[in-house]
Amino acid sequence: MKKEEKTIDSILTRLFITTLKIEERSIAARFNNDLSISELHVIREIGIDDTKTMTQVANGLKISVGALTTAMNKLEQKGYVTRTRDIGDRRIVNLCLTERGRDAFDIHEAFHKEMVDAAISGLTPKEKGIILKALSQLDDFFIREWEKARSG
Repeated sequence: MKKEEKTIDSILTRLFITTLKIEERSIAARFNNDLSISELHVIREIGIDDTKTMTQVANGLKISVGALTTAMNKLEQKGYVTRTRDIGDRRIVNLCLTERGRDAFDIHEAFHKEMVDAAISGLTPKEKGIILKALSQLDDFFIREWEKARSG
C-alpha cells in the first residue's frame, strides 16, 4: 500500500473502533447502562415515523429475525418498544417505539447529527460531494462483501 492508502486505512480502522466506543459511553451516561449499542441500533432502525415489521427491521440491521426477537424481548421488557400482531395477517409482527423509545431515538440521532456536522463543518459543497462519493463507494463495498458472506 502507498503511504496515502495506509493513512486512509488507519483512519477508517480508528473511526470504526472509536465510533462504537464513543457511542457506548454516550449511551451508558444517558441511559444509566440500560441500553446496549446493539439495542440502540434496533431502536434507530425501527424509527419514529411509522411502524415496521420484524422482517423489515431484521433486514435493515442485517441480522436474523431470531436474533431480533431476542433483542425485542429485552427492549419490550425495558419499555422502549411495543410489538403487535397485524390484524390482517397474524404472522406479521409490527414494531413501534414507546415514548421512552422515541426519547432514546432522539438522543441517538442528536449524537449522529453532531458527528456528521463535525465531519463536514467548513467544507465547500464540492468537498462535501467528494466525501459523499467516497463514503458511498465504501458503503457499496461493504454491501457487496455482506452479500458475498451471506451467500457463500
